[in-house]
Amino acid sequence: MLKLEYYNETILPLSEVVFEQILDLINENFKELFPKQIDKRKTYYIALTLVDDKIIRKINRDHRGKDEPTDVVSLGYLDADEFPGQSDVAGEIFISFETAERQAEENEMEILDELKFLFVHGVLHILGYEHQSEKDFQIMMNLTNEILAIKT
Repeated sequence: MLKLEYYNETILPLSEVVFEQILDLINENFKELFPKQIDKRKTYYIALTLVDDKIIRKINRDHRGKDEPTDVVSLGYLDADEFPGQSDVAGEIFISFETAERQAEENEMEILDELKFLFVHGVLHILGYEHQSEKDFQIMMNLTNEILAIKT
């Protein structure tokens, strides 16, 4: 089971409830997405932090070698021996509110919908999904859309 730890480092007054509901939905309907190393009887935590472009640029540089802001960075720990001090942390997701806001405007969508999309995308990365190829990208997009379709 996945649970959320939520941190908001922005001025956006956004409750964690929307993200908790998405994790509950994944727990209830998409257990087949969980990798084998997840004990489905145990609780694992995903930390979500909303940040600004300055902070995500540093995270992106330090963890991905790209010195530029991005929309979301996911750090998965399921394949790691152990997250320092804890074995129940599945991963961390950082979402830049500033980049998400720009993307929402460009795509003519609500900011909350963009944030939900980025969160699901981040969760899928933590569960081991990647999109190095077009085929993998389509798999992730289809899963993201399937998860979000149930919620809306």
